[in-house]
Amino acid sequence: MKAINITFCSCNKYIYRNMWKPYKSIKELIAKKIRKELPRAKLSFKYIEMPLVLKEKKENEIIAKVKGKEHVVKVILKLSKCNICAKEGTEYYEAILQVRSSSFKVLEESIELLKKRVENLRHKGMFINKVKQLDEGYNLYMTNKRIAQALGRELYEAYGGIYKASPHLFSRSRQTSKNIYRVNVFVRLPGFEKADVILVNDNKVYKVEKLGKKIKLLDLEKNSFVSVDYSKLSYHILKKHSTYTSRIYPDLEVINPFDYQSSIVKNKPKQGLELGQEVNVVVHKGVYVVD
Repeated sequence: MKAINITFCSCNKYIYRNMWKPYKSIKELIAKKIRKELPRAKLSFKYIEMPLVLKEKKENEIIAKVKGKEHVVKVILKLSKCNICAKEGTEYYEAILQVRSSSFKVLEESIELLKKRVENLRHKGMFINKVKQLDEGYNLYMTNKRIAQALGRELYEAYGGIYKASPHLFSRSRQTSKNIYRVNVFVRLPGFEKADVILVNDNKVYKVEKLGKKIKLLDLEKNSFVSVDYSKLSYHILKKHSTYTSRIYPDLEVINPFDYQSSIVKNKPKQGLELGQEVNVVVHKGVYVVD
C-alpha cells in the first residue's frame, strides 16, 4: 500500500481534492484513509507523532491487520494553514472594533473577554491581527466583520453604554467587480462598575445595581430603583471612604470623613449596624452608607 499523505491545519481541517474539509480527530482521519484501501483492516495506533511547526512533516507507521496478515502503512502528516487561518498574523482585517471607557478596569475586563471569545472562534476565521492602545481605549483589528459586530453588541449588552456600527467602502474586487466594505464598530462602555456610587446631574446619589442596555440604579435616599439610558446619563463617580458608626439610636450616625463630626445618615442601609462598626460611605450634601 502506498504512503498516505495528509496535509492538515490546526483548526481541524485537511486538504481533500484541493479543498479544506473538517475532521474530528487525526486518528479517525487516518483510519478512514487506510480503510479505503483495506476496508476490514484492524488498525494498531501505538503513537502518532504530530508536526508542530508550519510546513513540517512527520512520518508515522500504522499496523493494519487483514485476515491475519500485517501491513505496515506509512502515514506522512504535514502541518499547514487553511485559507482561513492563513489570515492570522497578517495585515488583513475586515473590521475595527473600537472599545472606549474612562475606567481602566472596565477596559481591561472587556478586552480580556473579547480575546477569550475570539480564541473560541478561530474555526470561523476570526482573529485579532492588531491591537492599538489609545488614551481611553483600544482598537482591535479583526478578520471577520460580521463576528466583530456581534462581539461589539455582546459587550454593549453586558456592560451597557453606546454601540454603533458603520460600514465604509474599502475597495472593489477585480474578480467579482463587487464593492468590498470594512466596518468600524464603536462601543463606549460606562466608566463605572456594578456597586459603584455615582452622582447624577449633580443632584441625585445612586448605587449601580445592574449593567446592560439599561443601567439599573438604586436611589440611595429614596431606596427605589430606576432604569436609565447610558447615552442620556450625566454622572461622576463618588469616592468611597472608610469610617465608623457613632450612634445607632434614634437615628443612625457616622463620623463624617471630611469634618470628623457625627452626622445622620441620609439613607437606610440594608443590614443592621452596631456602634463603632467600620463602614464605607460617600459624601454629597450629607453622608450615605454604601456597604
